[in-house]
Amino acid sequence: MVLLIFFIVSAAASVLYAILSSGVTGVADIWKPVVFCICGVIGLVVLYLLIAAIVSLFIDMSRPLKKKLGICRLFCWMAGSIVCTVTGIRPHLSGLEKIPTDKRFLLVSNHRSGYDPMFMLNVLRKYDIAFVSKASNLKIPVIGSIAYGTGCLILDRENNREALKTIIAASEYMLNDMCSMCIFPEGTRSKTGDLGPFHAGSFKVAQKAKAPVVIASIRGTESVKKSLFKRVNDVYLDILDVIPAEKVCSSKTVELSEYSRDLILKNLGH
Repeated sequence: MVLLIFFIVSAAASVLYAILSSGVTGVADIWKPVVFCICGVIGLVVLYLLIAAIVSLFIDMSRPLKKKLGICRLFCWMAGSIVCTVTGIRPHLSGLEKIPTDKRFLLVSNHRSGYDPMFMLNVLRKYDIAFVSKASNLKIPVIGSIAYGTGCLILDRENNREALKTIIAASEYMLNDMCSMCIFPEGTRSKTGDLGPFHAGSFKVAQKAKAPVVIASIRGTESVKKSLFKRVNDVYLDILDVIPAEKVCSSKTVELSEYSRDLILKNLGH
């Protein structure tokens, strides 16, 4: 979508250039607006990256956000859209009507690839989702700061005290209606395609926020890297169930974890 917008803007500018400059006087000169259009698209992408880099300089990652930064969310959606376009991802979505639109929620899903967050940011953009992620992802220059500005948080599973701080911060974001959160209970992406064990503590975010849990299953992103030059890469996101907030709060995290994992496992056909 974003690249299409860039292309339309650039194409319109190239046509205007051809008309005003009289640079196209025959068939042999058609290459001029074409090159102008291509350079325009590249220029808009570079401008986007430059503005994102400047914005990232003003984001303090040493403290939780007081409010979500709309410009960072816009940048993340644009990045997700560009990645999905360049990699030829074709989304197949089901069950989106189950997702709450009147309250914040915790989205839990299996993790197949590094493309998962970018894909979800693109197709679930209207739900204002931020991710609980490992530290290395938020240390990436510019990208890490912009992601943090949308509400993304670092989860250190090796440090219980720091992990608790993240859980509290994530629940406060939801309680303050800043954003909904997404967490991958496996803790890392699967390299074999098999569903790994779930960390039950992931569900404490929803319990502290007194929020529903949306259970999702994703597949297809694990093949994107292997087939970048294919015209189409089919990726499937299925919303399987929504556990009401009341049941989330009255259940043990182990029960929530087992139910979610079993549901995803069944959907994946394992």
